[in-house]
Amino acid sequence: MANLSKIADRLDAVMDLMGPAIGVILLAVGIQTYRDGGSVGWPLAGAAILVINLLVAWRRLSGHRRHNQT
Repeated sequence: MANLSKIADRLDAVMDLMGPAIGVILLAVGIQTYRDGGSVGWPLAGAAILVINLLVAWRRLSGHRRHNQT
């Protein structure tokens, strides 16, 4: 039988890594929009989302590492 706790932990880690990937995509779209004549707010918003997602992923994955080491 599958270990559901281990599967849930793996899915949680994958979801933590999806945030920064989405942040990079939003930053790239924001930069492209700015180059096409859009507001400077788009790349700034994309950068803010990327930084927030990186911080969240860092905190959660470092918590997973500490939890697994004990």
